[in-house]
Amino acid sequence: MLNWNIITSREYSDMYIDENQWLGTLFGLQSGLILSSISANNQSHRQYTCGKLIVPFGRIHSDRSQVNSDHIVTIQRSPTMQFLHKYFVFILNDRLRILQSIENPTGWLYLALLYAMTSHSLPDECTGMTGMERSFQLLNSASCWSSQPYDPLSLNILCQIAMVSPKATYYPENLICMEQIDWNSHDLPYFVQHCDHYLIAKELLKTSE
Repeated sequence: MLNWNIITSREYSDMYIDENQWLGTLFGLQSGLILSSISANNQSHRQYTCGKLIVPFGRIHSDRSQVNSDHIVTIQRSPTMQFLHKYFVFILNDRLRILQSIENPTGWLYLALLYAMTSHSLPDECTGMTGMERSFQLLNSASCWSSQPYDPLSLNILCQIAMVSPKATYYPENLICMEQIDWNSHDLPYFVQHCDHYLIAKELLKTSE
């Protein structure tokens, strides 16, 4: 029986905005909308539920909550930005307990970026891995690699992934005996800032050229 108190989706049939917007993963993400299946309310179909997560494209920004100092992640957007109307749809696969992209490789790259920025010291309830572990798993999977040049949107995402890593410089400049690490600002936790983000993004770009 249809509940008239729910908000249904015009674009995705049999989907509605779920009252419970907790994913069990992507800790602290403030931008996104979870859609669930109307037919999944039927008890016989509940174990096969596959919802959707809709996330807008933008610059991923890390911050601290003013209420309890928790790590939160927002998506910064402006009227003049590129790809203003771009958004990504991820499948919430309850059986596999993973998020899946419907776009190769751009969607998978964006999902890897989201996992990197929302990583927590404890494993996710949904995936059983930390965000960083899942991010590296995705970046090293075939879904993110391309034998052809990446499009401008994918290049933008790769740049954001690389910027998760801290900046390392040698000093004196003509020697490599000492190294200075410049950590990212904007309240991005230190344990999230792994050098492999830059190294993998660089290798992805090199392989695609």
